[in-house]
Amino acid sequence: MLETTEAKQVCRAASTVMYPALDFDIKPCGSYTREDFLNVLSRVAFEQEFANTAGKTCQLDRGEPVDVTSTARNGLAKSLLYHLRNMEMDAIDDQFDGVRDDLFEILRKQRLLPECVDVAIDLHQWRFYGDADTDHVLITYPDKGTNRTYCFATICIVAPGTRFTLDVLALEANGFREKREAVRSLLETAQECVAVRHVYLDRGFYQVHVVAELEPLGVDYIVRARPSKGMKARLSAGAETVVDEYLMQRKRKPTASVAVTVFAVPHRSTEDEHVWFVTNLDLEPEAARAYAAAFRRRWGIETPTARSVIFSRERRRRRSRCGCSTSCSRFRCTICGSSQMCLSQLVLSRRNHQSRHVSSGNSLL
Repeated sequence: MLETTEAKQVCRAASTVMYPALDFDIKPCGSYTREDFLNVLSRVAFEQEFANTAGKTCQLDRGEPVDVTSTARNGLAKSLLYHLRNMEMDAIDDQFDGVRDDLFEILRKQRLLPECVDVAIDLHQWRFYGDADTDHVLITYPDKGTNRTYCFATICIVAPGTRFTLDVLALEANGFREKREAVRSLLETAQECVAVRHVYLDRGFYQVHVVAELEPLGVDYIVRARPSKGMKARLSAGAETVVDEYLMQRKRKPTASVAVTVFAVPHRSTEDEHVWFVTNLDLEPEAARAYAAAFRRRWGIETPTARSVIFSRERRRRRSRCGCSTSCSRFRCTICGSSQMCLSQLVLSRRNHQSRHVSSGNSLL
């Protein structure tokens, strides 16, 4: 475990990469400074707090008088949300894309980039309680008192104990065309940064047009499948795993088909149930469990990102907060990625120091 001092050093190093690139378009006569906004966003990202709570906490840390029992909106948080709401999404994306590019330039110089990585593409939904005509709000299945949501896709590097988000893309619709374009765009962005070995996609992408889009991109993929009757028929009585050829197809216009390999492994917690996948890999039956276990690692990516709904109260009250949501999600993904990069450098340097110490000790024996 890292000491508190070292953890602060990691965060401070990450901030030197990220903070200079962010601009909130604050006027000279503004009541709050750029540093105030960065402190609030940092607390929101690391503590997963609401903006209102983070604003009060930051002011209390500076010794400013704050009525913690008041139900009124905190002035600092209100000002931050105002500036984010008035920013263009393209401007937000450009800022964070620049930070990502700088991060990978540092990683290349430090020779910390692996030869190839596994990535996961996931869909996330932030429930929305405002006007259905709000920009970037989609209609979906009812849940938690609403059928409206912000929907966005992420692509992340999959590694034990690591969440490194390469890109975030808001979806304008919920059909296969938008998902297909999102998968292509996310993968092209990832391939500019790293060499991709395997791509894991959740069930939201199990559509023939989306899977067909993966073929020309030249990547090995595994997609969680919704089993059809044809798939289940391949599972003989008492069989634990199955690996077989399968043709995904859509007979309605626009038609499409793609040849894949389907495999199934026993569900870890539900008896007599199986988890199904499709892939373009040449898979042997004895390797099916290993690939299913590799796919499970992406759940550690999906769950924390889905939990980072930190502006949900504000979205209940306001008509349009897409700039807030976009900036918040990208800030959290980028600052966590920056910290992970700096943490990797710290751990690597510590290991090198220990190995040199052990080598010198052995030479004295």
